[in-house]
Amino acid sequence: MKDYIIKICGLTNKEQAKKIAFLGATHIGMVYFDKSPRHVDMEKIKDITKEIEGISKSVAVVVNPSEETVWKLLDIVDVIQFHGEESIEFVAKFPEEKVIKAFRIKNEKDVNRIKPFVEKNYLILIDAYSEKAYGGTGKQVNPELAKKVLQMHRRTVLSGGLSPENVEKLLRQIKPYGVDASSKLEIKPGVKDLKKVKEFIERVKRFYESDS
Repeated sequence: MKDYIIKICGLTNKEQAKKIAFLGATHIGMVYFDKSPRHVDMEKIKDITKEIEGISKSVAVVVNPSEETVWKLLDIVDVIQFHGEESIEFVAKFPEEKVIKAFRIKNEKDVNRIKPFVEKNYLILIDAYSEKAYGGTGKQVNPELAKKVLQMHRRTVLSGGLSPENVEKLLRQIKPYGVDASSKLEIKPGVKDLKKVKEFIERVKRFYESDS
């Protein structure tokens, strides 16, 4: 497995997921949160996961779920991404290697909230803060705050408003462990523009596989 992450999130269609997996996405994300326009049910998550098995890791994105829901999803997918206000005590109930903990970053206080998860060496994802939604808003994280998180924890994935046009600049500036993209690669919520996805993945791979 390559030592970086390229996660394409918000997939709702198994054929698209498979094409994106073959384009080089290391992780494919599906949203299990009924307030999201990209929400898919467990059956669809199962279908998509089967389609990408052995090519990309499957990730179920959840927001403040019940413990029972997480265990059900872990029977299907490789990784759970906690994208709400889940506590360290809650997240610690699940295998560390199967967890991504996401944080919406607005200020210095949000950076401090990450520390207990860093101490346990969880894979961290940082996204832009929005009052309206938990993710997929197209907003960007403040690069200076992102750099502070990276200084604290190398295993940090950058999310929030990433596109083929801006990703190389942000990679050079912030040097994250990986990237996660969704809304800027879409035709409409849950449907990707495969041309944009291909260009995005190629640019990211070029960064990680060169001597940057």
